[in-house]
Amino acid sequence: MEFKLVTIDAKTPLERGAQHGEAAKDWILRGLEGYRKTFCDDFHQTWKSVQERAMAYVPFLEKDFADLLEEVRGIGVGAGVCFEDMMVLNTRYELLKFPVQECTSFAILPEATENGHAYLGMNWDNVPWMRDSSLLLHVFEPNGTRYLCMTEAGQLIRHGCNSFGVAIGTNNLLSTADSNGLGVPTNFMRRRVLTSTTLEEAVESVRRSPRSVSCNLMIGSPKGACDCEVNPDRRVELHPINGILTHANHFAAARDICRNKGANFRDVRLYSLLERKRGHIDVPFIQECLKDHFKADSTSHEAICKHTPLPGESIATNHLKASVTIASQIYDLTAKKAWICMGAPCEGTYKEYDV
Repeated sequence: MEFKLVTIDAKTPLERGAQHGEAAKDWILRGLEGYRKTFCDDFHQTWKSVQERAMAYVPFLEKDFADLLEEVRGIGVGAGVCFEDMMVLNTRYELLKFPVQECTSFAILPEATENGHAYLGMNWDNVPWMRDSSLLLHVFEPNGTRYLCMTEAGQLIRHGCNSFGVAIGTNNLLSTADSNGLGVPTNFMRRRVLTSTTLEEAVESVRRSPRSVSCNLMIGSPKGACDCEVNPDRRVELHPINGILTHANHFAAARDICRNKGANFRDVRLYSLLERKRGHIDVPFIQECLKDHFKADSTSHEAICKHTPLPGESIATNHLKASVTIASQIYDLTAKKAWICMGAPCEGTYKEYDV
């Protein structure tokens, strides 16, 4: 199995969005069905109230993100979906904050690799139905920038790499500073990172973006990496140790505001695995590290590679807690290539792509 790949090549944001929406219509409708069930059935909210909360971000974004709002509008036009629903898809992180342990990310600098290339990637974990509403976008912008990204259909972006070698991976974070106020939605922030030309430009775009909820952004380039533990209270940036940087779902630095008190050792586990071949790390070895099952059978379900629910749980009946690996991703920031596996990497095959 592999993800659907949608190529987007248009002059205006509205046209780019329309191409996305038309090609991914069925995937977008599946995603909206999943979120309707989550918001309405599981959290007992009306869909109208969810739309209203999502639309509250529009005036906040009109000054600095008008182009991306226009692209979101275009996605809806292409898919035949109203703008309100498209805004729900693109603010779902802020509106919902899934109560699952999402993602293990990493960056590896040239000093730690066999071929002197830089790498960034992650295992993206979330609720099982999300795999069937996700796809890959290969975007060609008028200024010559290209990017390959993994995303939920209808969203601007989740993770990916561009033709300058700037890449991003993300992790869910919960902090005591999180609120229902307005800030730059994560999807909009990630998109700005992925259209940056340098690591410095990408990180600065994050610094300038006010937040209402926390998230973690792992950002890399051929020459460096920076992990931004973004939260409404303060700015925290982490950097590689011996050429390796890893992160999971707890605050590694701002521990006093962390609301996730679970084990969350996946970042330490991944670092220790990569460290074993520091100076000789290559793509096949990274793939093996991302297949790691240590603690897969524990009650914390903390394995790097996730493909089963907790003991005694059913994915079908407990979809909010049954976190599984949706996609495993490795980006070569130097060669501008990607290896992406649909589902748990221990069960699938990595496919190679050119950025």
